[in-house]
Amino acid sequence: MLKHGIFVKIYLCFWLTIILVLITQIVLDYIDESSPIRQLMSFNLEMYGQTAMAYQQSGNLKAIVLLGEHYRAKSGINVYLLDRQGNRLDGGPVPQAASLVTAKSLISGKTEYGNSKDKALQAISLIAPDGTKYVVLGMHKKSLLLPCFGNPRPVLRISIVLAVSGLLCYILACYLVSPLISLRDATRRFAAGELSVRIGRRVGLRRDETTELAHDFDVMAERIESLLKLQRQLVGDISHELRSPLARLNVALDLARQKTSSEAEYALNRIEEEAQELNVLIDELLTLTRLESGSARIEMAAVDLAELVRDIVQNGDFEAQGSNRGVRLIDCEACTLNGNSELLRRAVENVVRNAIHYTREHTNVEISIKRQPVHNAQIIVRDNGPGVPESELCNIFQPFFRTSEARDRQSGGAGLGLAISDRAIQLHEGTITAENVSGGGLAVNMTIPLNHGTNLCQSLAKEKNR
Repeated sequence: MLKHGIFVKIYLCFWLTIILVLITQIVLDYIDESSPIRQLMSFNLEMYGQTAMAYQQSGNLKAIVLLGEHYRAKSGINVYLLDRQGNRLDGGPVPQAASLVTAKSLISGKTEYGNSKDKALQAISLIAPDGTKYVVLGMHKKSLLLPCFGNPRPVLRISIVLAVSGLLCYILACYLVSPLISLRDATRRFAAGELSVRIGRRVGLRRDETTELAHDFDVMAERIESLLKLQRQLVGDISHELRSPLARLNVALDLARQKTSSEAEYALNRIEEEAQELNVLIDELLTLTRLESGSARIEMAAVDLAELVRDIVQNGDFEAQGSNRGVRLIDCEACTLNGNSELLRRAVENVVRNAIHYTREHTNVEISIKRQPVHNAQIIVRDNGPGVPESELCNIFQPFFRTSEARDRQSGGAGLGLAISDRAIQLHEGTITAENVSGGGLAVNMTIPLNHGTNLCQSLAKEKNR
Protein backbone atom coordinates (compact mmCIF):
# COMPACT_ATOMS: atom_id res chain seq x y z
CA MET A 1 0.00 0.00 0.00
CA LEU A 2 0.97 3.62 -0.31
CA LYS A 3 3.18 4.95 2.48
CA HIS A 4 1.81 8.47 2.41
CA GLY A 5 -1.16 8.06 0.11
CA ILE A 6 -4.89 8.15 0.46
CA PHE A 7 -4.95 4.65 2.01
CA VAL A 8 -3.00 5.82 5.08
CA LYS A 9 -5.16 8.92 5.36
CA ILE A 10 -8.43 6.97 5.22
CA TYR A 11 -7.14 4.31 7.62
CA LEU A 12 -5.91 6.84 10.18
CA CYS A 13 -9.10 8.90 9.90
CA PHE A 14 -11.28 5.87 10.63
CA TRP A 15 -9.13 4.61 13.49
CA LEU A 16 -8.57 8.00 15.12
CA THR A 17 -12.30 8.65 14.95
CA ILE A 18 -13.01 5.44 16.86
CA ILE A 19 -10.30 6.24 19.41
CA LEU A 20 -11.63 9.78 19.94
CA VAL A 21 -15.17 8.47 20.37
CA LEU A 22 -13.92 5.98 22.96
CA ILE A 23 -11.93 8.63 24.84
CA THR A 24 -14.86 11.05 24.72
CA GLN A 25 -17.17 8.42 26.16
CA ILE A 26 -14.73 7.69 28.99
CA VAL A 27 -14.32 11.40 29.78
CA LEU A 28 -18.07 11.95 29.78
CA ASP A 29 -18.52 8.99 32.08
CA TYR A 30 -15.89 10.48 34.37
CA ILE A 31 -17.47 13.94 34.64
CA ASP A 32 -21.12 12.94 34.42
CA GLU A 33 -22.60 12.01 37.79
CA SER A 34 -25.45 10.14 36.10
CA SER A 35 -23.11 8.05 33.95
CA PRO A 36 -23.44 4.27 34.22
CA ILE A 37 -19.89 4.03 35.57
CA ARG A 38 -20.53 6.39 38.47
CA GLN A 39 -23.91 4.85 39.13
CA LEU A 40 -22.29 1.44 39.34
CA MET A 41 -19.65 2.78 41.72
CA SER A 42 -22.31 4.43 43.88
CA PHE A 43 -24.30 1.20 43.94
CA ASN A 44 -21.25 -0.77 45.13
CA LEU A 45 -20.46 1.80 47.83
CA GLU A 46 -24.09 1.76 49.02
CA MET A 47 -24.01 -2.04 49.22
CA TYR A 48 -20.85 -1.80 51.31
CA GLY A 49 -22.49 0.87 53.48
CA GLN A 50 -25.63 -1.20 54.09
CA THR A 51 -23.54 -4.21 55.09
CA ALA A 52 -21.23 -2.12 57.30
CA MET A 53 -24.23 -0.46 59.04
CA ALA A 54 -25.66 -3.91 59.79
CA TYR A 55 -22.33 -4.93 61.38
CA GLN A 56 -22.35 -1.62 63.30
CA GLN A 57 -25.84 -2.26 64.63
CA SER A 58 -24.73 -5.72 65.79
CA GLY A 59 -21.53 -4.28 67.32
CA ASN A 60 -19.19 -6.30 65.09
CA LEU A 61 -16.53 -3.63 64.33
CA LYS A 62 -13.96 -6.23 63.34
CA ALA A 63 -16.25 -7.39 60.51
CA ILE A 64 -16.44 -3.80 59.24
CA VAL A 65 -12.63 -3.64 59.03
CA LEU A 66 -12.44 -7.01 57.24
CA LEU A 67 -15.20 -5.93 54.85
CA GLY A 68 -13.27 -2.75 53.94
CA GLU A 69 -10.05 -4.70 53.35
CA HIS A 70 -11.91 -7.19 51.13
CA TYR A 71 -13.50 -4.37 49.12
CA ARG A 72 -10.11 -2.62 48.68
CA ALA A 73 -8.50 -5.86 47.50
CA LYS A 74 -11.19 -6.47 44.90
CA SER A 75 -11.69 -2.95 43.54
CA GLY A 76 -8.60 -0.98 44.56
CA ILE A 77 -10.79 1.56 46.40
CA ASN A 78 -10.28 2.51 50.02
CA VAL A 79 -13.74 2.55 51.59
CA TYR A 80 -14.74 3.60 55.09
CA LEU A 81 -17.94 4.03 57.13
CA LEU A 82 -18.14 7.36 59.01
CA ASP A 83 -20.60 8.52 61.66
CA ARG A 84 -22.50 11.81 61.56
CA GLN A 85 -19.54 13.60 63.21
CA GLY A 86 -17.29 12.49 60.32
CA ASN A 87 -15.27 10.00 62.35
CA ARG A 88 -14.28 6.59 61.00
CA LEU A 89 -15.89 3.76 62.92
CA ASP A 90 -12.61 1.83 62.84
CA GLY A 91 -10.88 4.81 64.51
CA GLY A 92 -8.56 5.66 61.60
CA PRO A 93 -7.68 9.22 60.49
CA VAL A 94 -9.77 11.09 57.92
CA PRO A 95 -8.03 13.54 55.49
CA GLN A 96 -9.20 17.15 55.69
CA ALA A 97 -10.51 17.09 52.12
CA ALA A 98 -12.44 13.92 52.95
CA SER A 99 -13.94 15.61 55.99
CA LEU A 100 -15.25 18.44 53.82
CA VAL A 101 -16.86 16.04 51.35
CA THR A 102 -18.34 14.03 54.21
CA ALA A 103 -19.81 17.16 55.82
CA LYS A 104 -21.35 18.24 52.51
CA SER A 105 -22.93 14.81 52.03
CA LEU A 106 -24.37 14.83 55.57
CA ILE A 107 -25.90 18.27 55.03
CA SER A 108 -27.26 17.66 51.50
CA GLY A 109 -28.17 14.01 51.96
CA LYS A 110 -26.79 13.36 48.45
CA THR A 111 -23.68 11.90 46.88
CA GLU A 112 -20.81 14.40 46.86
CA TYR A 113 -17.43 14.34 45.02
CA GLY A 114 -14.07 15.87 45.85
CA ASN A 115 -10.29 15.59 45.46
CA SER A 116 -7.38 15.12 47.86
CA LYS A 117 -3.93 15.33 46.25
CA ASP A 118 -3.81 12.26 44.03
CA LYS A 119 -7.08 10.83 45.33
CA ALA A 120 -10.63 11.19 44.02
CA LEU A 121 -13.29 11.19 46.77
CA GLN A 122 -16.92 10.11 46.80
CA ALA A 123 -19.19 10.41 49.84
CA ILE A 124 -22.67 8.84 50.06
CA SER A 125 -25.09 9.72 52.86
CA LEU A 126 -27.00 6.72 54.33
CA ILE A 127 -29.60 6.35 57.10
CA ALA A 128 -29.69 3.27 59.28
CA PRO A 129 -32.99 1.57 60.21
CA ASP A 130 -32.87 3.28 63.63
CA GLY A 131 -32.60 6.71 61.94
CA THR A 132 -28.86 7.21 62.55
CA LYS A 133 -26.99 8.98 59.74
CA TYR A 134 -23.80 7.51 58.31
CA VAL A 135 -21.52 8.36 55.40
CA VAL A 136 -19.75 5.87 53.13
CA LEU A 137 -16.43 7.39 51.93
CA GLY A 138 -14.68 6.00 48.84
CA MET A 139 -11.12 7.03 47.93
CA HIS A 140 -9.44 5.95 44.67
CA LYS A 141 -6.62 7.10 42.38
CA LYS A 142 -7.37 9.88 39.92
CA SER A 143 -7.58 8.66 36.32
CA LEU A 144 -9.55 9.28 33.17
CA LEU A 145 -10.04 5.53 33.07
CA LEU A 146 -12.38 5.71 36.06
CA PRO A 147 -13.95 2.30 35.45
CA CYS A 148 -10.59 0.56 35.85
CA PHE A 149 -10.27 1.20 39.63
CA GLY A 150 -6.92 -0.57 39.52
CA ASN A 151 -8.46 -3.61 37.82
CA PRO A 152 -6.62 -4.56 34.58
CA ARG A 153 -9.66 -6.20 32.98
CA PRO A 154 -11.23 -2.96 31.65
CA VAL A 155 -7.84 -1.90 30.23
CA LEU A 156 -7.62 -5.25 28.47
CA ARG A 157 -11.11 -4.72 27.08
CA ILE A 158 -10.18 -1.29 25.75
CA SER A 159 -7.04 -2.77 24.15
CA ILE A 160 -9.14 -5.43 22.44
CA VAL A 161 -11.57 -2.77 21.21
CA LEU A 162 -8.70 -0.75 19.73
CA ALA A 163 -7.17 -3.83 18.07
CA VAL A 164 -10.46 -4.97 16.55
CA SER A 165 -11.36 -1.44 15.44
CA GLY A 166 -7.90 -1.05 13.88
CA LEU A 167 -8.33 -4.28 11.91
CA LEU A 168 -11.83 -3.33 10.73
CA CYS A 169 -10.63 0.14 9.71
CA TYR A 170 -7.78 -1.45 7.77
CA ILE A 171 -10.17 -3.75 5.90
CA LEU A 172 -12.54 -0.86 5.16
CA ALA A 173 -9.67 1.35 3.95
CA CYS A 174 -8.43 -1.47 1.69
CA TYR A 175 -11.92 -1.87 0.26
CA LEU A 176 -12.19 1.84 -0.53
CA VAL A 177 -8.67 2.36 -1.87
CA SER A 178 -7.94 -0.88 -3.77
CA PRO A 179 -9.82 0.25 -6.94
CA LEU A 180 -7.83 3.49 -6.96
CA ILE A 181 -4.55 1.57 -6.65
CA SER A 182 -5.62 -0.72 -9.50
CA LEU A 183 -6.56 2.31 -11.59
CA ARG A 184 -3.21 3.97 -10.88
CA ASP A 185 -1.37 0.80 -11.91
CA ALA A 186 -3.45 0.53 -15.07
CA THR A 187 -2.87 4.16 -16.06
CA ARG A 188 0.89 3.79 -15.59
CA ARG A 189 0.98 0.64 -17.70
CA PHE A 190 -1.21 2.33 -20.31
CA ALA A 191 1.08 5.36 -20.37
CA ALA A 192 4.06 3.02 -20.80
CA GLY A 193 2.50 1.68 -24.00
CA GLU A 194 0.55 -1.38 -22.80
CA LEU A 195 -2.62 -0.31 -24.55
CA SER A 196 -4.42 -3.61 -23.93
CA VAL A 197 -4.61 -3.08 -20.16
CA ARG A 198 -8.13 -2.98 -18.70
CA ILE A 199 -9.35 -2.52 -15.13
CA GLY A 200 -13.00 -3.65 -15.17
CA ARG A 201 -12.28 -7.19 -13.99
CA ARG A 202 -10.21 -6.01 -11.04
CA VAL A 203 -13.06 -3.97 -9.63
CA GLY A 204 -15.33 -7.03 -9.57
CA LEU A 205 -18.98 -6.72 -8.59
CA ARG A 206 -18.76 -3.35 -6.87
CA ARG A 207 -21.62 -0.97 -7.58
CA ASP A 208 -20.31 2.48 -6.76
CA GLU A 209 -18.48 5.45 -8.27
CA THR A 210 -15.23 3.51 -8.57
CA THR A 211 -16.97 1.01 -10.84
CA GLU A 212 -18.12 3.84 -13.08
CA LEU A 213 -14.60 5.30 -13.09
CA ALA A 214 -13.13 1.92 -14.05
CA HIS A 215 -15.70 1.53 -16.81
CA ASP A 216 -14.90 5.01 -18.18
CA PHE A 217 -11.19 4.16 -18.14
CA ASP A 218 -11.79 0.93 -20.07
CA VAL A 219 -13.90 2.75 -22.66
CA MET A 220 -11.23 5.44 -23.04
CA ALA A 221 -8.43 2.85 -23.29
CA GLU A 222 -10.34 0.83 -25.90
CA ARG A 223 -11.03 3.92 -27.96
CA ILE A 224 -7.41 5.11 -27.86
CA GLU A 225 -6.11 1.64 -28.70
CA SER A 226 -8.50 1.42 -31.64
CA LEU A 227 -7.48 4.86 -32.92
CA LEU A 228 -3.77 4.06 -32.68
CA LYS A 229 -4.24 0.76 -34.49
CA LEU A 230 -6.17 2.52 -37.24
CA GLN A 231 -3.46 5.17 -37.44
CA ARG A 232 -0.70 2.57 -37.80
CA GLN A 233 -2.70 0.63 -40.33
CA LEU A 234 -3.40 3.79 -42.30
CA VAL A 235 0.29 4.79 -42.34
CA GLY A 236 1.27 1.29 -43.43
CA ASP A 237 -1.40 1.10 -46.14
CA ILE A 238 -0.53 4.53 -47.51
CA SER A 239 3.17 3.66 -47.55
CA HIS A 240 2.48 0.46 -49.47
CA GLU A 241 0.20 2.23 -51.92
CA LEU A 242 2.81 4.92 -52.59
CA ARG A 243 5.36 2.31 -53.66
CA SER A 244 3.51 1.51 -56.90
CA PRO A 245 3.24 5.07 -58.32
CA LEU A 246 6.81 5.71 -57.19
CA ALA A 247 8.04 2.68 -59.14
CA ARG A 248 6.11 3.86 -62.21
CA LEU A 249 7.60 7.33 -61.75
CA ASN A 250 11.13 5.87 -61.89
CA VAL A 251 10.27 3.93 -65.07
CA ALA A 252 8.82 7.06 -66.66
CA LEU A 253 11.93 8.97 -65.60
CA ASP A 254 14.21 6.48 -67.42
CA LEU A 255 12.05 6.72 -70.54
CA ALA A 256 12.14 10.51 -70.39
CA ARG A 257 15.93 10.49 -70.22
CA GLN A 258 16.07 8.37 -73.38
CA LYS A 259 13.81 10.69 -75.35
CA THR A 260 14.91 14.16 -74.17
CA SER A 261 17.95 16.28 -74.85
CA SER A 262 20.63 17.24 -72.37
CA GLU A 263 18.83 20.53 -71.70
CA ALA A 264 16.28 18.70 -69.56
CA GLU A 265 18.93 16.73 -67.66
CA TYR A 266 18.94 19.10 -64.68
CA ALA A 267 15.19 18.86 -64.22
CA LEU A 268 15.24 15.08 -64.61
CA ASN A 269 18.04 14.78 -62.06
CA ARG A 270 16.03 16.88 -59.63
CA ILE A 271 13.01 14.64 -60.17
CA GLU A 272 15.20 11.59 -59.51
CA GLU A 273 16.54 13.11 -56.26
CA GLU A 274 13.04 13.86 -55.01
CA ALA A 275 11.88 10.38 -55.99
CA GLN A 276 14.79 8.82 -54.10
CA GLU A 277 14.03 10.95 -51.06
CA LEU A 278 10.40 9.93 -51.26
CA ASN A 279 11.49 6.30 -51.50
CA VAL A 280 13.62 6.68 -48.36
CA LEU A 281 10.71 8.30 -46.53
CA ILE A 282 8.36 5.47 -47.52
CA ASP A 283 10.94 2.91 -46.42
CA GLU A 284 11.26 4.62 -43.03
CA LEU A 285 7.48 4.76 -42.66
CA LEU A 286 7.17 1.06 -43.41
CA THR A 287 9.98 0.23 -40.97
CA LEU A 288 8.41 2.32 -38.23
CA THR A 289 5.00 0.75 -38.86
CA ARG A 290 6.44 -2.77 -38.66
CA LEU A 291 8.29 -1.99 -35.44
CA GLU A 292 5.23 -0.49 -33.77
CA SER A 293 2.74 -3.11 -34.94
CA GLY A 294 5.01 -6.13 -34.49
CA SER A 295 4.17 -7.43 -37.93
CA ALA A 296 7.80 -7.99 -38.94
CA ARG A 297 9.46 -11.36 -38.41
CA ILE A 298 12.69 -10.60 -36.58
CA GLU A 299 15.29 -13.20 -35.70
CA MET A 300 17.85 -12.98 -32.93
CA ALA A 301 21.47 -14.01 -32.91
CA ALA A 302 24.68 -13.17 -31.09
CA VAL A 303 25.72 -9.63 -32.01
CA ASP A 304 29.20 -8.22 -31.49
CA LEU A 305 28.10 -4.71 -30.56
CA ALA A 306 31.63 -3.31 -30.52
CA GLU A 307 32.33 -4.54 -34.04
CA LEU A 308 28.97 -3.19 -35.24
CA VAL A 309 29.71 0.26 -33.79
CA ARG A 310 33.22 0.32 -35.30
CA ASP A 311 31.73 -0.39 -38.72
CA ILE A 312 29.15 2.39 -38.30
CA VAL A 313 31.90 4.81 -37.22
CA GLN A 314 33.99 3.97 -40.30
CA ASN A 315 31.06 4.50 -42.68
CA GLY A 316 29.88 7.60 -40.86
CA ASP A 317 33.34 9.20 -40.92
CA PHE A 318 33.58 8.62 -44.68
CA GLU A 319 30.16 10.22 -45.15
CA ALA A 320 30.98 13.15 -42.83
CA GLN A 321 34.24 14.07 -44.59
CA GLY A 322 32.27 15.43 -47.51
CA SER A 323 30.93 18.21 -45.23
CA ASN A 324 34.16 18.93 -43.31
CA ARG A 325 33.10 16.87 -40.30
CA GLY A 326 34.31 13.66 -38.73
CA VAL A 327 33.21 10.69 -36.62
CA ARG A 328 35.54 9.36 -33.92
CA LEU A 329 35.34 6.30 -31.67
CA ILE A 330 36.83 7.47 -28.38
CA ASP A 331 36.08 4.43 -26.21
CA CYS A 332 35.19 0.89 -27.21
CA GLU A 333 34.74 -2.04 -24.81
CA ALA A 334 33.89 -5.57 -25.93
CA CYS A 335 30.14 -6.17 -25.73
CA THR A 336 28.16 -9.11 -27.07
CA LEU A 337 24.41 -9.54 -26.75
CA ASN A 338 21.56 -11.58 -28.15
CA GLY A 339 19.65 -9.36 -30.56
CA ASN A 340 18.92 -8.42 -34.13
CA SER A 341 21.98 -7.04 -35.91
CA GLU A 342 20.03 -5.13 -38.57
CA LEU A 343 17.77 -3.40 -36.06
CA LEU A 344 20.68 -2.45 -33.81
CA ARG A 345 22.65 -1.13 -36.78
CA ARG A 346 19.64 0.93 -37.90
CA ALA A 347 19.19 2.31 -34.39
CA VAL A 348 22.81 3.42 -33.92
CA GLU A 349 23.26 4.57 -37.51
CA ASN A 350 20.23 6.86 -37.41
CA VAL A 351 21.55 8.55 -34.27
CA VAL A 352 25.03 8.94 -35.78
CA ARG A 353 23.69 10.42 -39.03
CA ASN A 354 21.55 12.84 -37.07
CA ALA A 355 24.65 13.90 -35.08
CA ILE A 356 26.69 14.34 -38.29
CA HIS A 357 23.97 16.57 -39.70
CA TYR A 358 23.93 18.92 -36.70
CA THR A 359 27.55 19.01 -35.51
CA ARG A 360 29.44 22.15 -36.56
CA GLU A 361 31.93 22.09 -39.40
CA HIS A 362 35.47 21.07 -38.51
CA THR A 363 34.21 19.21 -35.44
CA ASN A 364 33.79 15.52 -34.73
CA VAL A 365 30.94 13.34 -33.61
CA GLU A 366 32.25 11.37 -30.62
CA ILE A 367 31.04 7.82 -30.00
CA SER A 368 31.78 5.55 -27.05
CA ILE A 369 30.60 2.09 -26.11
CA LYS A 370 31.04 0.87 -22.55
CA ARG A 371 30.12 -2.20 -20.57
CA GLN A 372 28.34 -1.21 -17.36
CA PRO A 373 28.61 -3.17 -14.08
CA VAL A 374 24.87 -3.94 -14.18
CA HIS A 375 25.30 -6.02 -17.36
CA ASN A 376 24.26 -3.27 -19.75
CA ALA A 377 25.92 -1.96 -22.88
CA GLN A 378 25.95 1.84 -23.07
CA ILE A 379 26.42 3.60 -26.39
CA ILE A 380 26.85 7.40 -26.24
CA VAL A 381 26.78 9.54 -29.38
CA ARG A 382 27.73 13.18 -28.85
CA ASP A 383 27.79 15.95 -31.42
CA ASN A 384 29.12 19.50 -31.20
CA GLY A 385 26.05 21.22 -32.55
CA PRO A 386 23.55 23.72 -31.12
CA GLY A 387 21.77 21.12 -28.96
CA VAL A 388 18.01 20.90 -28.48
CA PRO A 389 15.77 23.19 -26.40
CA GLU A 390 15.12 21.58 -23.01
CA SER A 391 11.37 21.75 -23.57
CA GLU A 392 11.70 19.62 -26.73
CA LEU A 393 14.15 16.96 -25.50
CA CYS A 394 11.39 14.54 -24.52
CA ASN A 395 9.79 14.76 -27.98
CA ILE A 396 12.70 14.17 -30.35
CA PHE A 397 12.05 10.41 -30.44
CA GLN A 398 8.43 10.90 -31.55
CA PRO A 399 7.60 10.25 -35.24
CA PHE A 400 7.64 13.33 -37.51
CA PHE A 401 8.88 15.60 -34.70
CA ARG A 402 11.47 18.19 -35.65
CA THR A 403 12.92 20.85 -33.42
CA SER A 404 11.94 24.46 -33.98
CA GLU A 405 15.35 25.12 -35.57
CA ALA A 406 14.86 22.32 -38.12
CA ARG A 407 11.37 22.73 -39.51
CA ASP A 408 12.27 22.79 -43.19
CA ARG A 409 13.00 19.62 -45.14
CA GLN A 410 16.48 20.76 -46.19
CA SER A 411 17.71 21.10 -42.61
CA GLY A 412 15.58 18.79 -40.57
CA GLY A 413 14.55 15.67 -42.52
CA ALA A 414 11.23 13.92 -41.96
CA GLY A 415 11.69 13.24 -38.26
CA LEU A 416 11.55 9.44 -38.47
CA GLY A 417 15.17 8.38 -37.91
CA LEU A 418 15.27 8.85 -34.14
CA ALA A 419 11.76 7.39 -33.81
CA ILE A 420 12.98 4.20 -35.52
CA SER A 421 16.01 4.13 -33.20
CA ASP A 422 13.73 4.45 -30.18
CA ARG A 423 11.47 1.57 -31.28
CA ALA A 424 14.42 -0.66 -32.17
CA ILE A 425 16.10 -0.11 -28.79
CA GLN A 426 12.80 -0.75 -26.99
CA LEU A 427 12.45 -4.10 -28.78
CA HIS A 428 15.77 -5.04 -27.19
CA GLU A 429 14.36 -4.02 -23.77
CA GLY A 430 16.68 -1.03 -23.68
CA THR A 431 16.27 2.71 -23.30
CA ILE A 432 17.35 5.73 -25.32
CA THR A 433 17.59 9.25 -23.91
CA ALA A 434 19.05 12.60 -24.95
CA GLU A 435 20.52 15.48 -23.01
CA ASN A 436 22.33 18.73 -23.72
CA VAL A 437 25.94 18.67 -22.55
CA SER A 438 28.05 21.46 -21.16
CA GLY A 439 30.14 23.15 -23.83
CA GLY A 440 27.44 22.67 -26.45
CA GLY A 441 26.07 19.73 -28.30
CA LEU A 442 23.64 16.88 -27.75
CA ALA A 443 24.45 13.48 -26.24
CA VAL A 444 22.22 10.52 -27.04
CA ASN A 445 22.55 7.64 -24.59
CA MET A 446 21.47 4.13 -25.67
CA THR A 447 21.42 1.47 -22.94
CA ILE A 448 20.83 -2.18 -23.91
CA PRO A 449 20.81 -5.18 -21.54
CA LEU A 450 23.61 -7.63 -22.33
CA ASN A 451 21.72 -10.49 -20.70
CA HIS A 452 18.80 -9.86 -23.02
CA GLY A 453 17.52 -13.44 -23.03
CA THR A 454 13.92 -12.78 -23.88
CA ASN A 455 13.10 -13.75 -27.44
CA LEU A 456 12.30 -10.77 -29.58
CA CYS A 457 9.14 -12.50 -30.61
CA GLN A 458 7.87 -11.95 -27.06
CA SER A 459 8.69 -8.27 -27.33
CA LEU A 460 6.90 -8.13 -30.64
CA ALA A 461 3.92 -9.90 -29.12
CA LYS A 462 3.69 -7.07 -26.62
CA GLU A 463 3.77 -4.61 -29.48
CA LYS A 464 0.96 -6.49 -31.20
CA ASN A 465 -1.21 -6.09 -28.14
CA ARG A 466 -0.85 -2.32 -28.21
